[in-house]
Amino acid sequence: MLPIERGLEIVMSVAKSKDRPDWMPAEPVSLVDSIHRIIREDILADADSPRFDKAIRDGFAVRFEDVAQIPSALSVIGESRAGAGTGVTVQRGQCCEIMTGAPMPAGANAVVMVENTERISPDSVRILKAARENEGLLHRGTEAKKGELILRSGRKIGLADIGLLAGVGKSSVMVSRRPRVAVIATGDELVEVAETPKADQIRNSNTYTICAQVKEAGGEPLPLGIARDNLDDLRAQIRRGLEQDILIVSGGVSMGKYDLVEQVFAEFGVEILFDKIAMKPGKPTVFGQTARTFVFGLPGNPISTMVSFHMFVRPLILFLLKAEDTTPKVLGAKLEAPAKCDPERAALVPALVRFDAGQYWIQTSPWKGSSDLVGLSRANALLMIPRRAGTLEAGETAQFLFME
Repeated sequence: MLPIERGLEIVMSVAKSKDRPDWMPAEPVSLVDSIHRIIREDILADADSPRFDKAIRDGFAVRFEDVAQIPSALSVIGESRAGAGTGVTVQRGQCCEIMTGAPMPAGANAVVMVENTERISPDSVRILKAARENEGLLHRGTEAKKGELILRSGRKIGLADIGLLAGVGKSSVMVSRRPRVAVIATGDELVEVAETPKADQIRNSNTYTICAQVKEAGGEPLPLGIARDNLDDLRAQIRRGLEQDILIVSGGVSMGKYDLVEQVFAEFGVEILFDKIAMKPGKPTVFGQTARTFVFGLPGNPISTMVSFHMFVRPLILFLLKAEDTTPKVLGAKLEAPAKCDPERAALVPALVRFDAGQYWIQTSPWKGSSDLVGLSRANALLMIPRRAGTLEAGETAQFLFME
């Protein structure tokens, strides 16, 4: 059995060997469709931001020297509003009414909020609170200078990034093409979600959890349905799956009489690079390749499938997308209760994590094994228990992954 780290190293080395310009090219998408895609171009500010000295609150643009002693009565010489500045120059004893986002008039160097003023007449106002120099305003270029790098290639586009892209005039943006991921669930016991299982059947959940994980990672899932535990059905489905960038088959990869997936992989010339990982759950995880397709055989139990995907498939998808960060995000927490280790396999088990007193605290969550989706749904993290003898004691620091 390979350690988890060695398995991931093999997956990534194979990915790097296939990395060429035509493998996962960039494509343009409209700005509205770019959310959560991986950007494939550096974005520079096309102008200073803000483009002018502007107010960040409603009130009065003043010379801060004039309001050092309060209350202070000032003459109102004009108005500046967003989209319509004013040509006045604020001099000693004067001010200009101003709205949020409006250009600062010449001569003014602070903004007093309207709540801290009292109108005396249409042409005068009493300032009730002193202002510091540059208070209530942003100077030109404070956020970004023209030509400054504001978004780097490889970043996953978030909500604020959409606003940035709009602000620099990008109506479309270059992003990575999504890897196409074929998904096959295997087993004579499986029925579709809308069907009522018989006594010896279960509904097909793996297709849906895998497809959801593919989408979250940035891929394009292509569910191919259920393949039965016979060579003809497996051959037909796997043949279709090998036409895509990645093929994921769940189930049929253990040592049972009807675990036939690796046999069919061999018939199609799939080079198997590993088929056992020292991980619990997820031991019978298979990884291989053809000339054009990355191939995974994941365990059939739902939690095993999800854990194996997170540790091996997700980093591969992110690498193909040329994302800036491909590794699972591991955090540390203090154990609230002991956790037993296994000298044969590392474990990733459902856990409950909370944040208190400036740090994370974690303990295992009740679950009944790698088919227990009910138990997993009640957890919010996976506790990573290292491969070693003994026990992790309460108070020790342990690593964990937040559940996506």
